[in-house]
Formats: sequence, structure tokens, C-alpha cells
Amino acid sequence: MLDEYQHDDFEVVREDTRFGGFEELKLRRENSAHTRFFRKAITPENNDEFDDLMELEKRVMKDGCSGALYPMYTRNGRRWALMSVPAENYTSTGLSP
Repeated sequence: MLDEYQHDDFEVVREDTRFGGFEELKLRRENSAHTRFFRKAITPENNDEFDDLMELEKRVMKDGCSGALYPMYTRNGRRWALMSVPAENYTSTGLSP
């Protein structure tokens, strides 16, 4: 899976229904006040969910946002995408509630 992070390293702080649904996270083990994390699950072979993921990733990788995408991993039969953005660029992504 991920070298740096594991699925259970995060606590869900907010769920959002945009882009087919995603979770905003915070790290359990350290202060992540300087970074906002997000993850989205997709079902393999589901093109609509994959399209939603691509739209979400566009927001995180938006020019000037300095977003990061981590390798996808599998958990409980679903594929998960983890991404982050520096806190100072959070509002620029348009992902804030």
C-alpha cells in the first residue's frame, strides 16, 4: 500500500457528497494542521466513479494549490485514492464546505 501512510492512520473529519462522495481526513498520529488530506473510494471497472475521482483530483492539483496524489491502494475490495493539499491553499481548491 503506502509507504508513508496507512488507511487507519486517518480519522474522517467530514464527508462530502460532491464528486460522488469523498472524505476529508486528519492524521491520528501527528499534527497535520499544515496539510489537508482527502480520500475517495472507487469500485474497479466503474467508469462514473473513476470520472468523479478525476474531477476531484483536478481540484487538488489545480494551478497554485501544490496538491499531492499518493499511489492508489486496495482495501475491502475497493480502490482508494489519497490526496493532500497544503492548508494555506485549501480554500483555493474549492473543496472547503
